[in-house]
Amino acid sequence: MRRLLGFLSEADYKSSPPEMGAELHRMIRSSLGDPDPYLQIKKQYNQMMLELYPDFRKILEQSETPFETAMRLAIGGNVIDFGAQYQFDVMDTIHGALDSELAIDDSMQLKNALKTARKLLYIGDNCGEIVLDKLFLEHLDVEEKTFVVRGGPVINDITLEDARMVGMERVARVVTTGDDSPGAVWQRSSEEFRKLFTEADLVISKGQGNLEGLLEMKHDHLYFLLVTKCDLIAARIGTSKGGFVVKKA
Repeated sequence: MRRLLGFLSEADYKSSPPEMGAELHRMIRSSLGDPDPYLQIKKQYNQMMLELYPDFRKILEQSETPFETAMRLAIGGNVIDFGAQYQFDVMDTIHGALDSELAIDDSMQLKNALKTARKLLYIGDNCGEIVLDKLFLEHLDVEEKTFVVRGGPVINDITLEDARMVGMERVARVVTTGDDSPGAVWQRSSEEFRKLFTEADLVISKGQGNLEGLLEMKHDHLYFLLVTKCDLIAARIGTSKGGFVVKKA
């Protein structure tokens, strides 16, 4: 705690939360002597969602609006976040996402953009949630799909190991941000990630951490899919905490 408080007393508060989070969690891992303190609980949530995958797929197959259903399931999965101060009931929120009104709804623009996109970059967020990202990606008819994970363990954010566990490589190419921030931070990300971002016809960014890192980025077709988890970010994008969001940048 002394190390963390010392860092916070001198930190640059113009930095984004993912940037500061990366430094804080590096200190935590160092102090614990554990390179991935959340490893077991990540595996637990991945396994839980994999076991439920057939049920989610059945919901999708029975849907009269499969694109919207797959998208809403993916958004609902964003509640699995051990870094958020406010915790949601996972299954209630996922099922609630199917019927609730979207707080910000640019989904038709997203659907139309997908019709002409050849290269899709999909930036993932958390463990467990990745199973529903995979289901959404399976539904999308895009020639080149690239799925992005973190460059190293941080909280319950997804890594290459999580992508392998759920079989993501069977539906998309898997790459990392090249950085262990709990969000895609442009200036800390690898040249490969930045090149893929720039050259993608369409970018789907999942979760609040990625939004915090990429909100100011310029891209003709950048869409944020998330559940808002704090009042500050909710107010910044014009909604309230707990809202289901599909927002075009």
